[in-house]
Amino acid sequence: MIPLKLETLLEGRVVEHDRVEYKCGWNPSETIATICAYANDFSNTNGGYIVVGIEAQDGRPVLPPAGLDENQLDKIQQELFQYCNFIMPRYIPQTEIIRYQDKSILYLWCSAGDDGPYSAPKDVLSKDKTDQHKEYWIKPSSVKTIAKGSELSELFEKFNSVPFDDRVNRQAKITDIRRGHLEDFLVESNSSLASEINKKPMEDLLVALEVANVTDVGIDIRNIGLLMFAERPEKFLPGAQIELIRFNSPDAEGSDDFTEKIFTGPIQKQVRDALSYVKAVLIEEKVVKLPDRAEANRFFNYPYDALEEALVNAVFHKSYRIQEPVEIRIYVDRIKIINYPGPEKWIDMAALKAGRAVARRYRNRRIGEFLKEIDLSEKKSTGITKILRTLKTNGSPLPEFEADDERNYFIATIYPHEGFEVVNEVVNEDVNEDVNWQTKILLAIKENPNITIKQLVTKTGISKSSLEREMKKMRDVVIKRTGPPKTGHWEIIE
Repeated sequence: MIPLKLETLLEGRVVEHDRVEYKCGWNPSETIATICAYANDFSNTNGGYIVVGIEAQDGRPVLPPAGLDENQLDKIQQELFQYCNFIMPRYIPQTEIIRYQDKSILYLWCSAGDDGPYSAPKDVLSKDKTDQHKEYWIKPSSVKTIAKGSELSELFEKFNSVPFDDRVNRQAKITDIRRGHLEDFLVESNSSLASEINKKPMEDLLVALEVANVTDVGIDIRNIGLLMFAERPEKFLPGAQIELIRFNSPDAEGSDDFTEKIFTGPIQKQVRDALSYVKAVLIEEKVVKLPDRAEANRFFNYPYDALEEALVNAVFHKSYRIQEPVEIRIYVDRIKIINYPGPEKWIDMAALKAGRAVARRYRNRRIGEFLKEIDLSEKKSTGITKILRTLKTNGSPLPEFEADDERNYFIATIYPHEGFEVVNEVVNEDVNEDVNWQTKILLAIKENPNITIKQLVTKTGISKSSLEREMKKMRDVVIKRTGPPKTGHWEIIE
């Protein structure tokens, strides 16, 4: 069973259109060439999908589908496996017959191959020997082509170095994967495997997601499996964590007044826990009433979406071969998010700072793919653009993006909204601070660690259901409960 549902694929939200080919009918030569191109995965996007039985117009599916002749399905599948023998080295995609809108569809998932580069003839049906000459097919964009010259050299070089996040980790075992994290991902990503959670063993689910390889004695876990589903991925990949330091003095590194916190677990959990912490202890909203307008001016010191995008970018683009963690450094007047190393040298920094840089290849293709499925990443070089857009909408100063000449690091610096400094100096009836719920809860707990839920509702003005929901997010991240249920007290985690 292919993990990504056909319905989700057709929406075009999770998989870019240039990674999907729609074919109205069965064409063996065209299909084999496309399978070969996706297996070569020239752009490191983890292959692609072929849908036979649905026509395309401008790269998008035309619905309702034409479908395939029911009586031809077995023959088509037999021919598919037969002609896959023409691909060298041999490569077989995952296949599935889907009933969609009362039509039969042949659905193929051609994930990136590990044993390439792969080649296939132009015409698998021809008896002419010249047509049987094998070519190295690639898809550097939406167009399939034959690799030649520098592209061919680059293709061979690519297979000499499989992306690190997709390599097998020889130290890891199946017991290092936590089933709960795996199940949470399948449900959140709306995977077709979610319906198999209670039916399939964890090994089968991991192999179906291609985060593990079947061997003669069990399965090998890939690095992506550890990063997404292990309780402590940093045990196997040192530096696979987020470290936060908050300086409470303008002297910053020159002062002993700071708070440190380390976020571990699956990388998606690290991101969310770190953002929850920052949101609870730092982010504030202000509402400024203007005399000439009925509508107030609302803005944040640091817009959450900009921080989220910067942190996700750092986690996505960091090299997990390097034992340096992603860093969040919170100063009194700015936030820095740092990852190691920086962008590839061929990426123009001026274009990157303007949000115009487009990556040809991704350092961590599988991480991007998985984060996109749970809406934490957009993958297609849109991160910087989104940061710029969010800050502009909030009225914040422009950020700074920095990398050294050797691209050993990348620093994203985000500055607070200037209105916070101005408004703090002028206190009058036209200014109203609308502190977020989590900050209200923290202030109440600081004032009275023994406060009850009922008292918190009265103190903060938040409804009981909303209060309990917010405290569930905060628990064991920024607050914890100590002692017996009835006589215990709250503590703030520093």
